[in-house]
Amino acid sequence: MFSQVFVLSGRGDTLVFRDYRGDTEKGTPDIFFKYLKQWKDEKGAYPPPAMSHDKTHFLYIRRNNLFFVGVTKFNVAPVYALELLGRISQLCKDYCGVLNEESLRLNFILIYELLDEVLDFGYPQQTNTEMLKSYICNQPVGIITGDTISNSTTRRTLPSTAANKPIAVSLDSMRVQKYEIFVDLLERQTVLVAANGHVLRSHIDGSLVMRSFLGGNAEVHFGLNTDLVIGKDEGMVHGIGSVVLDDCSFHEKANLTEFDKDKVISIAAEDGEFSVMKYRIANDLSSTLPFRVFATVEDGQISKSLRMSVRLKCDVPTKSSGTNIIVHIPVPKSTISVSSEPLGPGQMAEYHESDKTYFWKIKKLEGGREEQLIMKINLSEVNRATKKEINSVSLEFEIPMYISSGLQIRFLRVFEKGKSAVSPYRWVRYITHSDSYVFRV
Repeated sequence: MFSQVFVLSGRGDTLVFRDYRGDTEKGTPDIFFKYLKQWKDEKGAYPPPAMSHDKTHFLYIRRNNLFFVGVTKFNVAPVYALELLGRISQLCKDYCGVLNEESLRLNFILIYELLDEVLDFGYPQQTNTEMLKSYICNQPVGIITGDTISNSTTRRTLPSTAANKPIAVSLDSMRVQKYEIFVDLLERQTVLVAANGHVLRSHIDGSLVMRSFLGGNAEVHFGLNTDLVIGKDEGMVHGIGSVVLDDCSFHEKANLTEFDKDKVISIAAEDGEFSVMKYRIANDLSSTLPFRVFATVEDGQISKSLRMSVRLKCDVPTKSSGTNIIVHIPVPKSTISVSSEPLGPGQMAEYHESDKTYFWKIKKLEGGREEQLIMKINLSEVNRATKKEINSVSLEFEIPMYISSGLQIRFLRVFEKGKSAVSPYRWVRYITHSDSYVFRV
C-alpha cells in the first residue's frame, strides 16, 4: 500500500520519515512540499488531498499545521488511505499527549516505534490505541505548558490544556496515572446571511469526543437530553425546547440498547481519544445565531475614500462570552491604506495589503454586548464597482461552555468492569466554533 510515510512541519522540515518498500525515489518530502507551496502560491489554497507526480501518488492530511503524507506507486483507494493517515495522526496525539511539532521532535523514537507496529511493508496491521499499548516499549516525553495543575482534588475546573497528556504505556506509569476522563461536546456552525438579514444557509456539525485515561477497564454511560429527537418527520409535533438532530452516527462500539427510551449511550472506555457520536442539524437556526454583523459602506468625506461601519453583536446568554473573535473585512483592490477610530480594550486591528483584508480582533465579547468598528479606506481610484468589492464580512470565534443546538450531557457515569459505579475525575466541556460564518454586505 504505502511505500513511504512522512510528517512535515508547516515550514517543510521533515520530522518523521519511514521508507517501507524502497521502490520510491529519494527526496519525496522535498518534491511534495515544493508542489504544495507552488499550488498554494498560485491558487491561494492547499491542493487536493490526493495528487500525482511522475507516476508517484501523494496522499496527505493536515493536522495542526503538520502534514501527514503517504506515498505509493499503487492505485490505492484515496478514502482508505486518508483514513489510515488520520488514524496515524490520532495515535501520535494519544501517545504524545498533544499533536504539534515539539511533541513529535521530543518523541520521535516513540513515533517510529508506532509506525513499525501500525504498518508492515506498507500494509496496515493495527491502529487501535488500546491494542498497541502492549507492543510499545518507549515512554512518551510530555510537553510542559504554562498552565499548572495543583490540588486538583478540590478544583472544579481545569485549564484547556489539562487533557493534553500522553496515555500510560507501562505498568509503572499506569499506577501513577490519574484516573480521569475528559469529554468535549463540540459544535461547528456554518452560516450565510444575506444583506437584508435573511439567513440563506445555516447548519451545525457536532461531535461528542471522549479522551480517556481510565486504563481501558471501564465502561462509560452518557445521558443526553430526554427530549432528543433524531430525524425529521413532517407529521410529528415536537415539544418546546426539544433538540432535533437531522442525522447522527455513533462509534462502532457504542451500546445503544437504552438510547431509544432513555437517551443513554454506553461505551467501553479505551485509552485515547475518539468520537462517541457525530451529528448534524440543518434546521432554521436564525434564532440561535451567536453573532450578528451589521455593516454599511458609504462615501468618505474626502474624494477617493470610503467610510465603513461594522457593528458586531453577541447574542448568547449574558453568562457566556465569545473569545478569540476575528472579523475578516475585504477591501477594494485599489486600496492604498486603511485606518480606524480608536478601539476599546482587548481589541486590535491590522491591514494585510497582500490579500487586501482588514482584520478586527476582539479578545472577549460578553453575551448581550456589542462593539463597533469605524474604518476609513483611502483609494487610488473609484468606480461604480468599488463598493461592490466589499461584498461580505466573515467571522472566526470560539464560545466556551455554550452549545447553540441546546444538546446537553445530563450525566456522565463510569462503571469499572465487574463493579458498581466508581468516581474518577470527570471533566466535561462545551465549545461552539465557527466553521464558515459569513454576512453579506
